[in-house]
Amino acid sequence: MKIHEDRSHMNIDTRWFEKGYAKEDVHSLRLQSLCTEAEAAANKQFYDSHTREEWEQYIRQASLESSAAMKPVMEAIAQDFVCYQYDENIPVSYGSDRWDLYFWCNPFNGAADASERDFSYFTLTFNERQMLEKRRKVCQQVLDLLCSRFQEHPNLDVAVQYSIWFDHPKIHDAVERAKPRLHGLRCIQDQKEGKLLLQDGALLFKPKYAKKYTRTLSQSQILSLSWELGVEDGEPDTDAAPVTLPYKKFGATHPIQLQVTSYLNGNLAIQMVTWESGDPEPWATLTVNLPGQRQKDHAFIDTNADSEFPTWLIRHGLAIPTGRTMQSGFCTYPEYRFRANRLQELDPEGYAGYLKNFERRCSA
Repeated sequence: MKIHEDRSHMNIDTRWFEKGYAKEDVHSLRLQSLCTEAEAAANKQFYDSHTREEWEQYIRQASLESSAAMKPVMEAIAQDFVCYQYDENIPVSYGSDRWDLYFWCNPFNGAADASERDFSYFTLTFNERQMLEKRRKVCQQVLDLLCSRFQEHPNLDVAVQYSIWFDHPKIHDAVERAKPRLHGLRCIQDQKEGKLLLQDGALLFKPKYAKKYTRTLSQSQILSLSWELGVEDGEPDTDAAPVTLPYKKFGATHPIQLQVTSYLNGNLAIQMVTWESGDPEPWATLTVNLPGQRQKDHAFIDTNADSEFPTWLIRHGLAIPTGRTMQSGFCTYPEYRFRANRLQELDPEGYAGYLKNFERRCSA
């Protein structure tokens, strides 16, 4: 018996492993019967000295013998492990974590009965619904069984195929921390120089001289860029550029940041700032301060400045209308209730300051 390892599907940057975002996983075991050198020489001699019909009959018989010699290997594995699809009487579903190995093999070519299995080559795939450590343990136990029972098998060849396990929650958190740090930085993607822009929670690559074209970057691209550009994937950077939301106006899309503050009477105030040039520039005042005191997270929207403000707020899940309006001069302003979690996400420090002022007003 020979055992070898196949890591041909693990061609990724080693930093994924070094930083703890990925681990080596076991994907499957490939078991097959291979000819010895003496058997290969005998096969060649037979091929050279016999007719095609005799050769086909010879190969058919050799396949039957090879399958018969490998069948006890699978039977021994099935005695110690739950092998899905090997025994149809096993009462487990494919979506369960109760099976250990997924069995697959070909039927014999030309066999009248499709259930006539060819054990000369079969695969055992590990259950992805089991924990990583469980899969590793099952793999080692199968190899131990093969070594103890079939070490002297002259034709048994076993390949351990490895794959990559990704820590998706950790990757997601690191990507979200890296996005604002990467905003505004220049880089090269696909041999094109450009700039990174954070808009509506997505990190975009905008090629140099491109007016409208942008490309959304994947999580793996964002992490790779954070390493290449020296952006540490640690704690959030309080000096990083803020999250922006796209606002379509004047035939273009503008990256808008919301800055949360409060008026002197404690009412909610929100300023709109654009980051088109890479630096903050005033865009508009979203809210208007009218007489009286508003409820928490409530504000009148300055539709006199832009009638499209309400549509934009609803589209991005920022606020919902209360149905109340108030007139000032010749203008009527609608009241909206902002979602606290969205304001905290877009401007955590500003929203915290607003809450302090609001609570101070309520306790006065």
